[in-house]
Amino acid sequence: MSDKIKNNPTHQTQIPLNRIRKALRPGLQLKFTCLVVGLALAVGMVVGSVTTDHAALIVRRIQTDHCRQEAALLAYKAADEYEMGNDALQRLASRFSRAKSLLFVSFMDSHGRMLASVQSPSNRSEVELTEGFTPGTTIGQPVRTTQSGDSGGYLDVTYPIRSAGNDDPIRFNDNNENAETTGRLVGYVRIGYSLNQTLAEVHAASELLSGIAVLIICLTVPLAYLLVLRLLRPLGTLTHSISQFADGNLSARCRVSRGDEIGELAAAYNMMAERLQQKHMEITELNSYLEQRVAERTIQLQELASRDPLTGLYNRRHFNEVLTRRFAESKRYGSSLACIMIDLDDFKAVNDTHGHQRGDDILKLAAATIEQELRSSDVAARFGGDEFIVLMPNIEMEHAKGLAQRISQRFVEVVSIQYPDCPVGISVGTAGISELTSDNPDDLVRLADLSLYDSKREAKKPVVQDTLPTA
Repeated sequence: MSDKIKNNPTHQTQIPLNRIRKALRPGLQLKFTCLVVGLALAVGMVVGSVTTDHAALIVRRIQTDHCRQEAALLAYKAADEYEMGNDALQRLASRFSRAKSLLFVSFMDSHGRMLASVQSPSNRSEVELTEGFTPGTTIGQPVRTTQSGDSGGYLDVTYPIRSAGNDDPIRFNDNNENAETTGRLVGYVRIGYSLNQTLAEVHAASELLSGIAVLIICLTVPLAYLLVLRLLRPLGTLTHSISQFADGNLSARCRVSRGDEIGELAAAYNMMAERLQQKHMEITELNSYLEQRVAERTIQLQELASRDPLTGLYNRRHFNEVLTRRFAESKRYGSSLACIMIDLDDFKAVNDTHGHQRGDDILKLAAATIEQELRSSDVAARFGGDEFIVLMPNIEMEHAKGLAQRISQRFVEVVSIQYPDCPVGISVGTAGISELTSDNPDDLVRLADLSLYDSKREAKKPVVQDTLPTA
């Protein structure tokens, strides 16, 4: 299945595409940077707009107050000039019209008839001066007036001129209005105060503020990026630690020490990772213990399955397996291998006379006797009902026959002592691998069985006694 996936071109191209999509996916750093810059831009635009409008209102109010004060000052100066005639008023108007912000200066009598007027040479084309009061005007209050082609307009104010009885300076109340109301009304002065210069200054200030705002925004972008990077870098460290933990590195910890929520998150992850690692170690130790117990139990079960439940010797199935291995080794390396077949004589008579329990005891006694005489490398098994078989590697036939003889003698001695009423004998047959001409291990058992048969036949022959002839 894995080879199919590796050889699949669609799967091979899908992995780089997933990595590219992951790399192009906007992360928290980009999102937070855009959010901070967007908030800074929105706040800057709102604050700049409000500041500009508020500054324009303040400037206009200041210009209105200044225009009214200029008109009051000019009315105060012209109070004595009315008695000197129109030429004196004309000269006064000419002198004041030289101011850059004044568009015109006009003196009228008490009935509104023009006595003298002067327009500023630089602003002559901006205002069309008319005789009389400005329509809808309020005496002493500037009125903003616009002309065609005039972008900013101008302030038109008409102020009363009264004869002054002394040379006291002009006094204004809290509303910046002329507090001098005494004296005879001799005429009016009308001035036009240009707002173009003021608006130009306001626009210049607005452009300056806009430039400062743009500069602040340009500085905000990298600063916001660095700030967000500093804030989110611990999250990258935490993500890397979590990825390592997910890949199997249970010792991965997040080395972030902060007093904010990110620090608390890192501490919670470290605590969780520590507990999971401890649980994993406990589970690993438990699995190792269980595997050991299962292995031990498996060995025990295999041992029980290969043993005869009555005698404790190996059963015939296990003996056949051992025989096959030992026979192959002997053939390969040329070592010796002997087989002893043992059978109890008159065992059926014991069962018929003394019962099967006595027969079982006799079988156990025979098995114990066989095991006591064997070497650690020898294998003894219960071959049948009252038959036993022994496989002896690396032993010569003379020694094997001697061992068989000792087993027979030992068994007869023990039975005569423990069960004297049970005359049970034992027959033994031996065979060696050197006597075989075939490569079949069963032939070794068959040869030992034939030897056992010969031993039984020899034991049943009657004993012939020689008799001396009588004289």
